[in-house]
Amino acid sequence: MKPSLHAVIYPLLLGTTVFLTACESKWEKMPDDELAAKNAECYTIDDPAAAMIQVCKNYKRECERRRSQGIYVC
Repeated sequence: MKPSLHAVIYPLLLGTTVFLTACESKWEKMPDDELAAKNAECYTIDDPAAAMIQVCKNYKRECERRRSQGIYVC
C-alpha cells in the first residue's frame, strides 16, 4: 500500500523543524555577507519545498534579530 503524501511530508517537516530549531546557534554564527546572500537567494526560488520554506524563515528571523541590534545586512 502506498503511503499518502501527508503521511510522508508531515514527519519530514516536523523532523526538519526540530533539527533546525536545535541548531539555532548556526544562524547566529553565520557571517553577515553569507546570511545576506542566502536570504536573497530565498526570494529567487519559485516553488520551494517545505524544508526550504523553513530554512528561508530561519534566514529571515536571523536578519530581523540582527536588524534589532542595529546590524542591517539583509
